[in-house]
Amino acid sequence: AVVSTQSTGGGSVDTAMRVLDEQIGAVDFNPYKSLFMEVMGRGAVCLPGLPCQPPMTAYPPRNLADNSPKSTLPRKFQKLTDLVEQLQVGYQLTTQGKFTEAVVKFHSILLAVPLLIVESKEELNEAQQLVGICREYVLGLQMEITRKDLPRRTVDDQIRICELAAYFTHCNLQPVHLILVLRSAAQLFYKLKNFKTAASFARRLLDLGPKQDLATTMRKILAVCEKNPVDEHKLQYDQHNPFVLCARSYLPIYRGKAVEKCPLCTASYLPEHKGTVCSVCKVSEVGRETMGLRIFPGQFR
Repeated sequence: AVVSTQSTGGGSVDTAMRVLDEQIGAVDFNPYKSLFMEVMGRGAVCLPGLPCQPPMTAYPPRNLADNSPKSTLPRKFQKLTDLVEQLQVGYQLTTQGKFTEAVVKFHSILLAVPLLIVESKEELNEAQQLVGICREYVLGLQMEITRKDLPRRTVDDQIRICELAAYFTHCNLQPVHLILVLRSAAQLFYKLKNFKTAASFARRLLDLGPKQDLATTMRKILAVCEKNPVDEHKLQYDQHNPFVLCARSYLPIYRGKAVEKCPLCTASYLPEHKGTVCSVCKVSEVGRETMGLRIFPGQFR
């Protein structure tokens, strides 16, 4: 079985690139450059040579007891627990409002998962869950950064801002972060006089058990909205119709509509974006048919 990190850790970057292409449809390896260098650096040791000769590079195996050349395995680059610890850093950055830094952290975790070697199906499932978490945060935070940079001069500008805020509430976030996102959406829709939708965001927020001061604010918004439960402006947003979000256009793709997926992070895209590089993981080709992530030796049996 060939796993990408084994190839990189053994000094064969070309083989690792081919494996990643087959497994996750990787086509842009620029984001992997620093990771490849780190993997090779951790897997190699320098041995002193003869006098006046350069040192020699060797790649000691992690399974020293196995003397078979075909069975030797390079040292591990990272453990799954290392990435879980980094995930907590990403959560902290998000809580602090440092969205750009958080995107960088979640993206680095996402790229590192295909370079893992896990020892059980449980760890494999956890790694796949990690990919999903990072996808949701990168997608949501990138969209939020875009929303904050949008102009606010016209009603159409305000409508688009509200749409992006609404879509963000459908990303799978930690409750503490979802509360902040719902607060923003409720306030924006309230200002737009879309009271019916604002009320739904307020109710969702209250169901999460926010702090007392925020709960009081949401109840005030809810009380006003319930007196006039109408939406003054029509938006491209139907909260009752399940949808996934196009990671490039930030438009909803409702159930039953054609959709393309990224083979690594499974971000969703409208069909016209097939063949482009995923804007979430930034390495894989959208819509590419691949063998899938292979980081557990049992997957090759």
